[in-house]
Amino acid sequence: MAGSKRSGGLSVFTAIAFAVGNMVGAGVFVLSGLIIDTAGPSAVLSYLFCGVLVTFSGLSYAALASIYPEDGGGYLFSRRMLGPLPGFIAGWAMYISLTIASAFVLLGFGIYANLLLHTSFDSRYFALAGLIILFLLNIRGLSEAGKLETGLVVSKVLILLAFIAVGFIHISVSDFTPFFTAGTGGMLKGMTMVFFAYIGFQVVALRGGEIKESSRNVPLATLAAIGIVAFIYIGVIIGLLSAHLPAYGEKSVFDAALVLFGSIGATIVALGAVFSTLSSANANVIGASRITMEMACEKQIPGRFARLTHGQPVNSIFFGTLLAGALIIYGNLTFVVNLTNVTTLVTMALVNASAFLLVRREHLVPPEKTYFRIPLGVLIPALGGISCIAMLVTLDPRIIGLGCAVLLAGLVLYYIEDTPEGEMIRREINERLGRVHEK
Repeated sequence: MAGSKRSGGLSVFTAIAFAVGNMVGAGVFVLSGLIIDTAGPSAVLSYLFCGVLVTFSGLSYAALASIYPEDGGGYLFSRRMLGPLPGFIAGWAMYISLTIASAFVLLGFGIYANLLLHTSFDSRYFALAGLIILFLLNIRGLSEAGKLETGLVVSKVLILLAFIAVGFIHISVSDFTPFFTAGTGGMLKGMTMVFFAYIGFQVVALRGGEIKESSRNVPLATLAAIGIVAFIYIGVIIGLLSAHLPAYGEKSVFDAALVLFGSIGATIVALGAVFSTLSSANANVIGASRITMEMACEKQIPGRFARLTHGQPVNSIFFGTLLAGALIIYGNLTFVVNLTNVTTLVTMALVNASAFLLVRREHLVPPEKTYFRIPLGVLIPALGGISCIAMLVTLDPRIIGLGCAVLLAGLVLYYIEDTPEGEMIRREINERLGRVHEK
């Protein structure tokens, strides 16, 4: 049995909030200024075109999630459609990409913590402090205490909508001239960087077993989240351009808020960024830990790697914390974004391949089964897979090599024989996820 399915309790609106909350973090507060620095005003197209490409993959996720309305997301889909080894690669790539993304988001947390507190410490100190806090919360099983995610998402979206509204009031045609300041190449490079900002939509499929009427609501929440976030990203770019900053970079949203709203408004934006990035990083930690629990149940990794303490896979959280900490200390924002993109693109390419096979084998689906049918047949998953490969090959070959090396290193876990202790842990995880015992 792949994936877990419990009595769904999350509404479609809560599912959308989780996805939007995961995507609206450092991708807005840190990355948007870097994209303008790379692409100029054509950053609008970088976000728009990337959103369209991600939608192809989102449709693939939606179709597969309606067939397999269980926890596991891309890992589950690849495991079911492509087999054990591709499933392992997809799952391990998801775990690594979520862990690496945590490092980037926490670096954003460090940047805005400095701005909020009016300090000038190395932002990595705040990032490491945030990482330690999240580690301690998660290993004690307190990561989701309070169920405040929806409230946090609404708060930060309202802050950004106010920023966008003022930007639309002040924007003029001259702010987009010249449009391609770095040529079309700059816009295309911006697209590859922007991809990172959209990957959070996967959280809906990852938690499919917890969502009410998941066969219908998971596809709806996935596509709605991508559309909402695309609007926010493009609106923030317009707001940044309307502020006429002398230069754009990692803290441009704060600088633009200072111009558009004054010091009080900038402080509110910084506060929203601090909570936003910390909650997004925590969502990544939760997602990564969930993946390892699913993989342990499938005997794709040793049970010891997902050993439970307070109901949380402490060993996988500890390993992820070490990896994220190393990237915070030794990496930079661009490096971390590109490395995340490598591992995520691998997963999404495999999911699109799974959706392609689903469409080809649609006649095998029971006729009474209600599910989301991908429009235009195999064309959409084919475009999704091609776009993933196309974006992957545009990255620095050294980054691609490093990302592939990290994924291949994970194969050690795939081939390690489990122990009796690991089997006991696997049964404990089954109980934790509400599954029946397996042989």
